[in-house]
Amino acid sequence: MSSLLLEKLVTEVRRYQNKDFLHAAMAVCAITAYSDGEVSIEERYSIDYAIDNIEALKTFDPVRAIEILDDYIYLLKSDAEGVKAELYKKIKIFEGKYKRSRTLLRVAHLIICADREVDPREQKEFAMLCNLLGLEANKLWRQIENQKAL
Repeated sequence: MSSLLLEKLVTEVRRYQNKDFLHAAMAVCAITAYSDGEVSIEERYSIDYAIDNIEALKTFDPVRAIEILDDYIYLLKSDAEGVKAELYKKIKIFEGKYKRSRTLLRVAHLIICADREVDPREQKEFAMLCNLLGLEANKLWRQIENQKAL
């Protein structure tokens, strides 16, 4: 088998394995960015950074990831509570998977801190996401903040 074909096959398998993670990550991005009622340019830059730098998302076309994100944000604007419930289901798939859950919450933290102002609604959403994934919000927030300081 040619190495190019094998490489392509490995990429496709990774993409398939990470499809749920892509949707969960874009759901986290949409919910977190829109939690204060708007999506700032700083939040969009943070999302782009996450898409380009999270290993589990690198196998996907960034344009496709942004399309998913934009769809989720559009839907949140039209029916926030109903859509949020559906997006929570995509995220909850990773409950009990500590490393994936922690990565999703690091993305949420990155977006929340993007504009250097932590809105109480964003903090509340972070706590909700932690609860959804079975993690303790205050402990995880402190852990992420401590890692940023290093």
